[in-house]
Amino acid sequence: MNRQVVLVTGGSSGIGLSTCQHLKAKGFKVYGTSRKISNGAKPYGFPMVQMEITDRKSIQNGISYVLRNEGRIDILVNNAGTGVAGAVEDASIEEIDTIFRLIVFAAIEVTNSVIPSMRENGGGRIINISSVGAEFGLPFRGIYSASKAALDRFSETLRLELSPWGISVSTIQPGDIKTNINNSRITLDKSNQVESPYYGIFQKTYRQINKEVASAKDPIIVAKIVERIIKSKSPKMRYPAASFIQRFSLTLNRILPTEVFQKILKLRYPVK
Repeated sequence: MNRQVVLVTGGSSGIGLSTCQHLKAKGFKVYGTSRKISNGAKPYGFPMVQMEITDRKSIQNGISYVLRNEGRIDILVNNAGTGVAGAVEDASIEEIDTIFRLIVFAAIEVTNSVIPSMRENGGGRIINISSVGAEFGLPFRGIYSASKAALDRFSETLRLELSPWGISVSTIQPGDIKTNINNSRITLDKSNQVESPYYGIFQKTYRQINKEVASAKDPIIVAKIVERIIKSKSPKMRYPAASFIQRFSLTLNRILPTEVFQKILKLRYPVK
């Protein structure tokens, strides 16, 4: 039996790199993507695909490269993206547009480019890396939470629409994961200026965010969930990949009135 072919966007670092390495070790044929690496290069032990996820032509060229080599893509993991922090009021339309292009529009473009080949080959798995932050708004991460929530709703719809062709769609919702996101996260320009009314509060909260990521879980926990979804006969819609407290917060959010849940959030992230 031919090995299943997996394409992971953002495969050169963090969750994406861990997922690629784990699945390769498990016997899958893995391709990762990066905008800075040429097609076929293997700096991490598996072939990379050059792909700029905000450029439609680059996406199509990357997908075509894999299909020429393998004839199929069985699993797509939409992982590429970025973090963002800052007050909603401080966000410019241009900054919001950048985040949604990286997290939402790019995932839609890549997915839509892969679906026809999955349909032709009789099925597949689409796995979108979301966030526990998709389930509720977090102070100074509203733009990020909104983009991940949009990714979740798009995933739920796709799961229904693609079911006639045996293509399943799932999301993984990581909590804090120890990656290089503290160095790559976008911070809204105005929130970093002393003129912003949020400056002092944001700087305090941002230090806490960075501290939590620095001591967070290894990205292998996400990689192992990806493997579980691939091997499952009936994958679920969503899978949390977070600490007990973060998973418990998802439960609390579902059963408590929003006003009560937000009081709890403000104990964790004081906005004063």
